[in-house]
Amino acid sequence: MALWASTKIPGLLTRTQQKSIIDEALSKQQVDGGISLSSLSRTSKLWGDASWETRSDGYATGLVALVLQEVDPDLVRDPAQLELRLAWLKRNQDQAEGRWFAYSLDKRRNPDADVGRFMSDAATAYAVLTLRRANQGYLPQ
Repeated sequence: MALWASTKIPGLLTRTQQKSIIDEALSKQQVDGGISLSSLSRTSKLWGDASWETRSDGYATGLVALVLQEVDPDLVRDPAQLELRLAWLKRNQDQAEGRWFAYSLDKRRNPDADVGRFMSDAATAYAVLTLRRANQGYLPQ
């Protein structure tokens, strides 16, 4: 989030700090092209009855892809990684509901309940913004 804010507020982070955050985020990209939210966490403490979910999800993948589209392209070491994240987002949209799934770090929640939908709502927003920004001509269902 600090990296994203730094794209709008000059001087918030130095280029070195931005590069460090970018490199760390890119190091979390999995073989499938996605990123798991748990891999972005800086804590080893779990909240509630949560357990670490290591599968890629729409929240982390969409957020990282969106933010990296906003930063200076000279700071991103491998633009081809963006294509992998975009492909992951296209492959992992829920075809029945048009949303992207995400895992909460605070506790296990029923993903079909209103409270449980929050993470998927955010994931869907990031995924749609990412895909629209990439100008891929892809409109989620």
